[in-house]
Amino acid sequence: MLFEHKIRRAMKWSHDRKLRAEGRDPELEDLERELKNRGKQRPEELPTIEELKEQEAGLPLEKGDLPALIGTALITIVPVCLLVLVVICLAAYFLIFGW
Repeated sequence: MLFEHKIRRAMKWSHDRKLRAEGRDPELEDLERELKNRGKQRPEELPTIEELKEQEAGLPLEKGDLPALIGTALITIVPVCLLVLVVICLAAYFLIFGW
């Protein structure tokens, strides 16, 4: 489906909003649902809610992550900007000097 990710995100936002209105914590609900989904494992192997929260807290960036992110952004953005600049220059050229 074309907009499947956006639809899921909107549905999750709506569900979280409903839970907050009921006075329940949506993050805690998500963690409990994750524990239920992992129910095929033995109970002693399941992580606790605190462990899941620590895992979700975010992983720190590694040594070369920031330069890689900047390089990827430049590789993506610079060619598009150059293309737009070329189109604008060509349009100006043809408007000034004609066909």
